[in-house]
Amino acid sequence: MKEITIAPSDFAFLFDESPWAFHQKYVSGIKRPPLILPKIFNVIDSAIKNKYSNEDFTKISSGLPAATLRTSDKWIKSKPIVNPKYDISVQIIGKIDGYLEYLDGSFAIVDFKTSEINEKYAGKYNRQLHSYCYGVTHPDNSNCLSLQNLTDPGLLVFHPNDFSIDYNCKARLLGDLKWQKFDLDLAWFESFIKDEVIPLLAGPEPEPPAHDPYWKYLQQFGFEYEQE
Repeated sequence: MKEITIAPSDFAFLFDESPWAFHQKYVSGIKRPPLILPKIFNVIDSAIKNKYSNEDFTKISSGLPAATLRTSDKWIKSKPIVNPKYDISVQIIGKIDGYLEYLDGSFAIVDFKTSEINEKYAGKYNRQLHSYCYGVTHPDNSNCLSLQNLTDPGLLVFHPNDFSIDYNCKARLLGDLKWQKFDLDLAWFESFIKDEVIPLLAGPEPEPPAHDPYWKYLQQFGFEYEQE
């Protein structure tokens, strides 16, 4: 059986944007050049973690969950997910930004985003969050992060909308911080892997979508798609 490990972030965009690229990456080992993201996003994420790790969110705002932010250096890696119709298994592997610990002993996976989350992207991030949730509730071994009694995951979204600077040349990026919750449904996520992801990876390489910028680039050099 072919064993495939998938990064949670690829469920957010790559899977939808280009099934061809998703298939190439996880079946043929052909990866796209990494995206160059501005350093500011990592700086903001790290600042939030350093400032509020092990802090009660209710001290920050009444609009945030009544829970404490925790972080972990452990990787997540799920037990294999299989569909008996196909000779492929899928595992989720990655690292989380953090999780919330509630007073009742339950936990919630949290992912930090610096942007405004609209409906178009909400569903994509929902799959990413669920992949983390599946990983921590179905850990592959004792070295992986394990969290049981999981509740609804969410995004901690920082939406910058203002900038200020004082006379000492100290600049500040200001904005709104909000919690966007998603209903936890691990059965739905497992079905998504079994019924959509595994059949895609087990099948022939799909046709590149016309809007795929990497395919457009290759076409300039005369590349053509031939169905297997």
